[in-house]
Amino acid sequence: MAVRSLSRALKSTIAVGALALAVPGAALAMPAQPSPGDPVGPVSGNVTAGTDVAAPDQQNPIPAQPKPVPQQAPTWPANPQVLIPPSSSAAPSDAGFQWDDAGIGAGGAIVLVLAGFGGALAIRRRHVADPPLPA
Repeated sequence: MAVRSLSRALKSTIAVGALALAVPGAALAMPAQPSPGDPVGPVSGNVTAGTDVAAPDQQNPIPAQPKPVPQQAPTWPANPQVLIPPSSSAAPSDAGFQWDDAGIGAGGAIVLVLAGFGGALAIRRRHVADPPLPA
């Protein structure tokens, strides 16, 4: 392999590797934590304290509080009923290895590897035969 094509393959591999390392970094993003001396605490940029400046027909009206419905007094002595305790179904603490999740992860890894090989092949320079020298 010529030095020039080796250098180009190395550059392509480094570029693909840098891209593969840079893309997952966005998945590690976390919201900024408030400073310890901040008296307000965590504040979202979408909430504004104060007057609603939207047009009156665009404002959400505050719903009226529903009035409590009076309930009848309990009639336990006149109409006794048997109470059945609810059945408790405990979830299994260890369900074992999750093969479906492992298969999804392996499939995603294979897709990424194949995409990387495809990108390397697309970037790679193709050799064209030199024209024959005149005799």
